[in-house]
Amino acid sequence: MSRLFSNSKIVILCFLLAASGTLVRAEDTLAKEIYASVFVASPGDALYSRVGHCAIHMRAPEYYLDYVFSYEAEDVKHQILRFLAGDLKMGMFSISTHEFLDVYEKDGRGIKEYTLNLPLSVKRELWRVLDNHLMEGINLPYDYLNRGCAHSILTMLEEALDTIPIIYGPWPEKFKTLTRRELGGLQMKDYPWTWAFLNLITNGSIDAPCSRKAKVIMPVDLVLVLQHANVNGEPLLSSDPQIVLPETRHVNKVWLTPMLLSILILLLTIFSTVTGKWARTVAYGLLSIQTIPGILVTYLIFFSDLVCTEWSWLIIPFNPLPLVFWKWRKYWQLPYAAILIIWAGFMIFMPHTMTAPCYIVLAISSAIQYAKRK
Repeated sequence: MSRLFSNSKIVILCFLLAASGTLVRAEDTLAKEIYASVFVASPGDALYSRVGHCAIHMRAPEYYLDYVFSYEAEDVKHQILRFLAGDLKMGMFSISTHEFLDVYEKDGRGIKEYTLNLPLSVKRELWRVLDNHLMEGINLPYDYLNRGCAHSILTMLEEALDTIPIIYGPWPEKFKTLTRRELGGLQMKDYPWTWAFLNLITNGSIDAPCSRKAKVIMPVDLVLVLQHANVNGEPLLSSDPQIVLPETRHVNKVWLTPMLLSILILLLTIFSTVTGKWARTVAYGLLSIQTIPGILVTYLIFFSDLVCTEWSWLIIPFNPLPLVFWKWRKYWQLPYAAILIIWAGFMIFMPHTMTAPCYIVLAISSAIQYAKRK
């Protein structure tokens, strides 16, 4: 994912000269040389850029056209409440390549360019497809799962190659066995806190079975798939990328991961239960850990239109009900502790774990706390 780019209105006018089919063909001025490629950017510091970003780079030198087409959402940075409500819109943006590279260079993010090996007629059609999406405007509901940067590029390539199908090579085993959540987790190992937050706010359809093609939601996975695909007997994507921008940003790995913090909380809970020390502090600390994320999870499930929040099993260990009924806890704490243990066991032994392990550990901590009679 990336940040919001300004539409370059000139691209619409210029594109009519370069690739608008009937109008330009009548004057025999179609671009005779078009270069098409995929830009893949490294991850950034913002939450929405942790998995990197990909976009299509199109050039028609004889018409001095050099643009990047990027399928994105409205800027979420100052609209977090609209994001959580599912009210953001998305669509195709265009930006001059110079501006695009300048933005990423300032952020220290690297960019690799992979050439698309397509016939000239397909490149013209691809540019027409991109331009049509650009003119549709920013009017689609934000859906990073089904309209993310990687998935949209794959979809637009298939649209442009309508009469010349993409022949996909052998799909890597991970596309056969892993869910979209698990594929995302593979790319987020350097950002454990981001991954923990995304696990908190997403569930439902992200864990549902789907086609292998629908699992192409990460830029690195898009490259992997396209490099094993063929068009007219030729590899669709070049195997050796060109380094357009070197990455200067450094990833600062954290030592206090969500899992480590959860284990420390579990040990503190056990210590407090056995010795009786810090009992009140631990009890209210766990209640806060349960309530604050619980309010967010409850809102996302029952009130938000954000994709992948149709249902979440995290509503069991993380919800505001214990706070609401805290005064009557002697009546429900033991049954609820049993429910938490059953939930934790269910999550541990699921074929595909649907939640981050740190939340399982926190649920066990709460179960121990509630099981202790006060």
